[in-house]
Amino acid sequence: MRRLLGWGVLVAVMAASPAVALEKPKDWVPPRYEQIPNFREQARNVVEELSTYAKKRNPAFQVLMRGGGELLVKGEVEIEWDEIHDPGGSNFIKRLPLRAAFRPLIKYLDGVVLDGIYCGPFKFDKPLDVVIKERRAWDAESDREKKMGIHRPPTPVEVGPFSNDPAEEMRKAAEIKQKQERAELQRRKTYAIDAMRSEGRSVLTVESCETKAEMEAAYRGAARDRVTAYVKQGNGPLDDAPRVHPSRENPAEVLGVGTARNLLPILRSDRFATKGKFITALENTNYDIVVVDVAHRGGDLIVKSDVQKLKYKNLGARRLVLAVMPIGRAFDWRWYWQKGWDVGNPPFLYAYDDDPGTFITDIGSGDWKGVLAKYLTGIIDLGFDGVMFDDVGTYLWFEELMPLDK
Repeated sequence: MRRLLGWGVLVAVMAASPAVALEKPKDWVPPRYEQIPNFREQARNVVEELSTYAKKRNPAFQVLMRGGGELLVKGEVEIEWDEIHDPGGSNFIKRLPLRAAFRPLIKYLDGVVLDGIYCGPFKFDKPLDVVIKERRAWDAESDREKKMGIHRPPTPVEVGPFSNDPAEEMRKAAEIKQKQERAELQRRKTYAIDAMRSEGRSVLTVESCETKAEMEAAYRGAARDRVTAYVKQGNGPLDDAPRVHPSRENPAEVLGVGTARNLLPILRSDRFATKGKFITALENTNYDIVVVDVAHRGGDLIVKSDVQKLKYKNLGARRLVLAVMPIGRAFDWRWYWQKGWDVGNPPFLYAYDDDPGTFITDIGSGDWKGVLAKYLTGIIDLGFDGVMFDDVGTYLWFEELMPLDK
């Protein structure tokens, strides 16, 4: 089966996260294709295990997953993996079919954060209800055709030649490739949105727009589509000083993701000289959901009293305070980092990322899972209302590193 995702698409899919590592690990030897793990299932299991633990500790604990849309719905890659590992179909009855939702995961999620719905090169240009309706119709027609022996790709494909001029032919080919990448990314995102909404879960987004006009349009689109949005100008890190009055300001109490009308993720607080100034800046805002790191500048831990201060909007109503928790990357400035760590030591530090001090992790490693378990336990003990699992989409990097092609 031809793979549907190249490096260019991979970078776009993971654009919400820090830079993607494009280099193979040092001294890396590729495994045989039949020995390649199901990286999506590994990531899915980790999110499920962590969420299960958190919900048992506190049933009201809110869980968001940023990215990872492919974990919610079974795609072609996992169908291909099934066929390789069970060519005789002995476990066929146990397999989920193509496009089936992974409900055991979804039931533990209160929402999914999907970036780039309204801004950027892969944004949607129609209301989400229309997009979902059209996608369902396309898939239904495709399924009918398959029963008649007609097979077509999941997104339209233009074929050439388009010109006798080589330069024009190359330009047109690049244009078509970008269209196909856009259509493929939108298709995956549509499945994720549809799956979450079908189970009564929320959709949120973080948008990086070029102009203020685009920002305003993004907020209007999000309100129309019932998506909780945070919109910023530019593609920099989520470290902007917050506004006191957010878009769609809400005076009501917010105790669950489903009733939130706006979102404030400040995942790096380096702009603030001290933790006290950082906490005060957030206290003085009226956002419904605030997402922060567990430590100011990676070292000054946010304590219970800080979390308690953040639980109330400036106007007095209760809101949600969530901690960000990366699961597919490790960072040498976070609390768990130990002297002497580097790629391969410990083994779950799988590869360098492009961003200095950042490492791609082996999410299936038991030792890394142990670090994540301690991380989540600390978040719960500090009194946070929930967690946002971040850097989830590194399974796409592993899939490109170890393709299933024979």
